[in-house]
Amino acid sequence: MNSNEYNFINFDSDGCVSKGSCALSPDIASLQEVILYFIKLTSVYIVKLDEFSLYNTKINEKIIDIFASLLYVNEYNEKQMYEMAQSVYLMYKSSMNRYIFECSKNNIKPDLTEEIFESSRINIISEVISFGNLLLKKLYYVQSPEVRNSSQILFTVLKSVCQNISKLFDFNIHLSEVVSKVIFVLSDLNNFDFDKILYSTKDLSDIDFELNLALADSLIENYGEISNVTVSHSTRKGKCILVSGNNFADLKNILEQTKNLNIDIYTHSDLLISHCLGEFRKFPNLCGHYGRSTENCIVDYGTFPGAILLTKNSKNNTEYLYRGKIFSNDYVTPVGVTKIIDNDYTELINSALKSKGFKKGRQVADSNLGYDEHEIDILIRSLTEKLAISKLSRLYVIGPSSFSETLKEYFNLFLNKVKSDEFVVSFSHESGNKSVKTINIGNYGPLFCYLLNKLINNKQCINKIYFIFPKCDASSISAIINLKNAGGNNLYTSLCSAKTINPSAFGLFTKQFCIGILSDAQKDIKNMRKKSPQ
Repeated sequence: MNSNEYNFINFDSDGCVSKGSCALSPDIASLQEVILYFIKLTSVYIVKLDEFSLYNTKINEKIIDIFASLLYVNEYNEKQMYEMAQSVYLMYKSSMNRYIFECSKNNIKPDLTEEIFESSRINIISEVISFGNLLLKKLYYVQSPEVRNSSQILFTVLKSVCQNISKLFDFNIHLSEVVSKVIFVLSDLNNFDFDKILYSTKDLSDIDFELNLALADSLIENYGEISNVTVSHSTRKGKCILVSGNNFADLKNILEQTKNLNIDIYTHSDLLISHCLGEFRKFPNLCGHYGRSTENCIVDYGTFPGAILLTKNSKNNTEYLYRGKIFSNDYVTPVGVTKIIDNDYTELINSALKSKGFKKGRQVADSNLGYDEHEIDILIRSLTEKLAISKLSRLYVIGPSSFSETLKEYFNLFLNKVKSDEFVVSFSHESGNKSVKTINIGNYGPLFCYLLNKLINNKQCINKIYFIFPKCDASSISAIINLKNAGGNNLYTSLCSAKTINPSAFGLFTKQFCIGILSDAQKDIKNMRKKSPQ
């Protein structure tokens, strides 16, 4: 590919080519708006009930789970979205009725929101979609483009926050204060002006970063320290199960339930990092990692000859042709996927035993994964000292990546252009350039934040650091805003797909926070050098 062809390509493999969908269908968009509408109303009454010292942990955490699941709204069909809308509507009515009851009990006149949706309509999907269309039109005419787009940025950060809160639930960590903060923001959204939205967006991005640090700490505390290891990407003859996503409890559960069976377990996607953790290395049936790309789900699922487990809080990107092969215990399961109840993996295991498995092994090159914490601390100390005395002119930090072919070619060019007075810490792409240090963390976002936090603690050097985000998703948008809050001025990202955030909102995001967009490797590094560190 000629370098001129990099003109603002969407580097993220979440785009049309790999997943077949760029944005939401009109009906899905309408149903999402209904879900958001009733989440906001439910949140209003939760806040009102809190005044009576009535905190409903179950409803609050269910709202968090539902909002987190909207990260993958493009993966759901109309029926699933409609069922989600019905569920949120019932929560709204339940919260409102409880509030009315408490007001009556305390001789207080209830302060009710305006009813603009008749209860009978919730049982007819076409009526719910029609209501969603009305809400979207109302937003278009009532809100200014600036408020509308800034709200989209806030929603994107909220989705990342909610997913991280939901992940912490799986470590049995329930941060009621953070949950309450999210509920309050949701309850007050209709009263937000531009400045209030911007403040909440920045505040929540800082909270999100802290949640990532908590996830990294919990991972190490529960499953052991990170070590440098060699991970097999080869396969061997035998029955097998593929465990995909990012939920480590699910992976450990299936390893426990199959350890005495003749079934090999392969990880997929963000679970790659589990091979570095001492608790998982105890299992001889943890065979290796299947697939090189973290996003290439359809190809990997289609070629894997065993059963597949989609763990909680994972992307539900599936090819629905594989009925009886794919299982999940997530809050919402895709069409054709068998739902697992109460962590009972019997059907999954039986499916694996009945499948053909690998008829023969296939040899693929291994990869090096993990890091030595002491060595990382020495490296960071050395880099910050050299930046402080200008022995290094600038430091490039490259975040997690989707590893698309376009990205690989882009960073091959970029990393080869790094000069001797510059240095790169890359959490994704490798290079033979001696000025590049690659730390392979298996694309696990919380560990990226954990190591990034070590690096940015020295505030004096932050303006000499150039932060590059190859993958544009909700978590990277949140992290970029957090870095901006921390004083980072050299921030770059690839284009975001329309299903992550609409193009006009993305345009406001890059303008509002002064974010550069990756386009051509040679031009980008040249322009970065023109931008004198402050």
